[in-house]
Amino acid sequence: MNTIINYSFNLLSVFIIVSSLLLNNIHSINIYEQYSPLVLKAENYEVIPGINYEYIYVKGNMNNSSKPTILFLHGFPSSFHSWRFQIEHFLRQGYDCLAPNMMGYGRTYSPLNTDEYKSKSMVEHLIILLNHLHVNDVIIIGHDFGTHVANRFVLYQPQRTLGVVLISGGYSKPKIFDLDQALESSRKAIGYENLGYWKFFEANDAAEIIERNLESFIDLAFANDSMLWKTDLAPVGKARNWLINGKRTTRASFMTENDYTIFRQYLAEGMQPKLNWYKAIITNIDWNDEKDLDPIIKRPVLFIGGTKDYISLIAFYSGPNPYIVDLDTVALKTAHWVMEENPAAVNQELDRWIKRILSI
Repeated sequence: MNTIINYSFNLLSVFIIVSSLLLNNIHSINIYEQYSPLVLKAENYEVIPGINYEYIYVKGNMNNSSKPTILFLHGFPSSFHSWRFQIEHFLRQGYDCLAPNMMGYGRTYSPLNTDEYKSKSMVEHLIILLNHLHVNDVIIIGHDFGTHVANRFVLYQPQRTLGVVLISGGYSKPKIFDLDQALESSRKAIGYENLGYWKFFEANDAAEIIERNLESFIDLAFANDSMLWKTDLAPVGKARNWLINGKRTTRASFMTENDYTIFRQYLAEGMQPKLNWYKAIITNIDWNDEKDLDPIIKRPVLFIGGTKDYISLIAFYSGPNPYIVDLDTVALKTAHWVMEENPAAVNQELDRWIKRILSI
């Protein structure tokens, strides 16, 4: 994992940081231009009565309307803060950037009812938000659980999608999900249960246990030693044991004190809405909506994975896929938090791929 990255740019350059002066307000991102500081506050929009989304929408500094908007979708247990390096980079390239906090995070609608976490509903929410912002076609970049919404977005709304990037998460066609079967398959294929922690996350006491042991949870989620995900997170029972015993370890070097404070405050808001994403998949609440969907993604797809990610393994998503017409795969020497661990490499690969798909 990376050390802290300090960016230095020329007069026209822009960089994104989270200000230590604004740690009491985690729902802001500061953008500074030399001689012209600009603070970008997160906005909030009610997509339908009673359901709101917190988001950051930034116009590219080249004001080039010919370039599409990039829609960034974070995963568990992150926030739009996880895209800070990509937003900074693509603003300089002239792209408009939209990064919402997904359901369960920040000031976005965070229901306790698992049935409200349907993928189709989330796609509809995003379409309403895009329409509100007068955004038409988008390039979607998702990480972790954000990849699930990203690939469902292109299935439901291919006409609004130019391409999809899946980081640390792949594409599974609509089907009935059986967690026990998935665990058995992974034991046979790789020798351990890469999704065993889902058993803990679906438990009724999981949110309370995590909330009582936030430092222990953050250490494991952002462990500097990525092998701990294979030994102490993935297998059934290991995550619960780690937290109940208050185990600690060294955090990833890319996580600054600001990053840690922001991340911790998001978790302290409440874990159950975030864990509902797992329960929604396990209980197959999407099946009735998705069973008649055309499962073939007909837009270009880029998969980026870390070779040291022992949960979202590259081997599961790389190679030819009969349900993806145009698939590129990139492996980087990182763990799960690829775009934060090696933002320069991720941005370079995104640049290359975006230029290719826009030239088609």
